[in-house]
Amino acid sequence: MKSSRSWGKVVGAALLFALLTACGGGGGGGGGGGGQEPVATPPVVVALTVSVSVNGLAVAADGHGQYAAKPGDTIEIVSSQSAAWTSASAPVGAITLRNPALAPIKWSAQVVNGTSASATFTVSAKASADASLTKDTVFTVRPADVRNAEYRVFASNGSKQVLVLNFDTMTYEMTDDANVVVADTFAPDAANPGAYLFNSARITTPVNNARFRFTDHTIVGSFPFEKTSSVPTAYVVQPFVASNALVTKQSDLDGTYNRLGINLSSSPDSNIRASQITANGTRYLLCNEVVITSIANCPGTSLLTYAVTPEPANYLWRITNMANPADTGTFSIARIGGQNVYLSAGLVQQASGAVRVFRIGVEESLTLPQATARGGDNLGASGSFTLDATTYSKRGINSDGSAANADYVVNSIGPLGIWAVNAAGTNRYFAIHSGKLTAVVSARGPIAGYLQIGLVD
Repeated sequence: MKSSRSWGKVVGAALLFALLTACGGGGGGGGGGGGQEPVATPPVVVALTVSVSVNGLAVAADGHGQYAAKPGDTIEIVSSQSAAWTSASAPVGAITLRNPALAPIKWSAQVVNGTSASATFTVSAKASADASLTKDTVFTVRPADVRNAEYRVFASNGSKQVLVLNFDTMTYEMTDDANVVVADTFAPDAANPGAYLFNSARITTPVNNARFRFTDHTIVGSFPFEKTSSVPTAYVVQPFVASNALVTKQSDLDGTYNRLGINLSSSPDSNIRASQITANGTRYLLCNEVVITSIANCPGTSLLTYAVTPEPANYLWRITNMANPADTGTFSIARIGGQNVYLSAGLVQQASGAVRVFRIGVEESLTLPQATARGGDNLGASGSFTLDATTYSKRGINSDGSAANADYVVNSIGPLGIWAVNAAGTNRYFAIHSGKLTAVVSARGPIAGYLQIGLVD
């Protein structure tokens, strides 16, 4: 049996060997100092965060983590690190973007809701350094302004055009009958509550009288349209009526209309006639008397009868003289304030050749209640005019800044609803009124071709 001393030596040697082994010591080779392997440090994850502003003001998410926006708002999202950006809307395609701008740490755009309901819009950021880091910013975008639409324009320069208005982005596009597009912005007219001013490079006069007002699917205003037959091309602020509620059912065309108009040739002329659409919209009657006469009292030799047929554009109707097929034209009927309004613009054939015309007619009426309308004339003036059965009063401003004022006596004449203005004076006019629209045209003579249109307050 070994002694306790010997056993102690063995234990001591074993302990020494264990310590040397644990410290990497013991062997002579390798030069010594082979240290412990370093422990790997987990990478630090930097969260991807964003800050959000709407129209330049910082905003916070609601209790559901979403942000509120309305059509036309400019949204800016700034991320805490470089990211790739994507976006989507629900329903798909409901939201479109204007002036989008993307940078590694910033996304911005003006949002436009093209629908009549709220839409969800999501902007997603994915970190450039780590694709597993993502951040979704969700917006609830209110419905579009109900006035945003495409309107068919009947312009007093004798053209049919198309006006697209967006009240959310305050932008417009006017496309003429040669397919030339003018796009710009509009803004509230501080001096005329309820009115808006068109901005346009075509306006070079001291005063901008290109403004419009909205009512019942209808735009009434003035715009710098091309002056008919101008060489070189010139633009004059002139009245127009535009609608996106044009009658498409033929039987709804019927009515008796007092119609005013102008012919836009080298020698402008005025046109004042009583007319009627009858037989479920299939016949158009026009009293072609120099002396203004109602349809009921029109001599047979002066009563022209036209066939009415639909055009491919379902808001346009063609009239063709049943006794002279070369006498033809087109018209539309707009529904404004619950009444039919006759509108026509474009080329018509006359004995002297094709000529551009503009026509506006309202339903025959027994009375002329006092009404104040705001609008413009085809000389570039803008303002208000008050009309009743005895008095016409105009208060406006010309495009050069001078006053455009007048006061005249009003008298009733034969056809119900056509009124003579300043009948005893040198400059004579005729007026019609529908309750929503008022139109004034000059008599034939020294000021033939003058036209004024206003929307009643």
